[in-house]
Amino acid sequence: MVFCFITSMIFSFEFVNTTICPVFNFCPSVSAITGISPQRYVWRISVALHSTPRLLLASVYYSHYLRKSKNVEDESKSFYKNIVKMNYWFHVTEIMALIGVTYISNKENYPVHEKIFIIFMAASISYMLSTCILSGLNKSPTPTNLENLSYRTKLFLCVIIALTSLGMMYFFYKHRVYCEELAFSWFALCEYVICFANMAFHATIIWDMPAEEIVICLPLSHSSPNCQGMIKKNE
Repeated sequence: MVFCFITSMIFSFEFVNTTICPVFNFCPSVSAITGISPQRYVWRISVALHSTPRLLLASVYYSHYLRKSKNVEDESKSFYKNIVKMNYWFHVTEIMALIGVTYISNKENYPVHEKIFIIFMAASISYMLSTCILSGLNKSPTPTNLENLSYRTKLFLCVIIALTSLGMMYFFYKHRVYCEELAFSWFALCEYVICFANMAFHATIIWDMPAEEIVICLPLSHSSPNCQGMIKKNE
């Protein structure tokens, strides 16, 4: 994103800041900087490379939250497990919508791009809210410093994204209805804050699961002693 932004501002400033309204703008949207060549190829390759691992991590989080259900009070376990399932599908929908807005740019098909972007935002915010709910419900009696840090960071980022989402909708309305000067630039700035906050939110996995490892092993009957030992240790 940083590469696309810098190169677009240097080499394509007028083009990426041109909108349907004939007014001056100083900041292009994420869709604008990732929808032109060669930036679109860098962006699409980057999204393609990390999307599959993110789908794997969505499943890892699902199992992680189910394991932590032991910290949830009995009367809340049914509600908790339903939130876990919803959280998983919000997570998957967010990832798939990100792929959609990446490969269907606003320059190629704006109506479809706009609808997928709305799905991405709705899924992303729903995922973060449900994650904060789960993190609050499954707190251990004696949470570690990392658990507290992760929970507080998630709440902070969730508030930031909620506020900037309101700002983004407000400035988009001003841009589309009244064509106000700089309205689209403020919309774009809100969009960048949301993007980086979203990245930071997902990065809290390093605090949620600091000791987890992804291991490729043969079936138990054929696996090496080291692999069997690691499986038993994880169990």
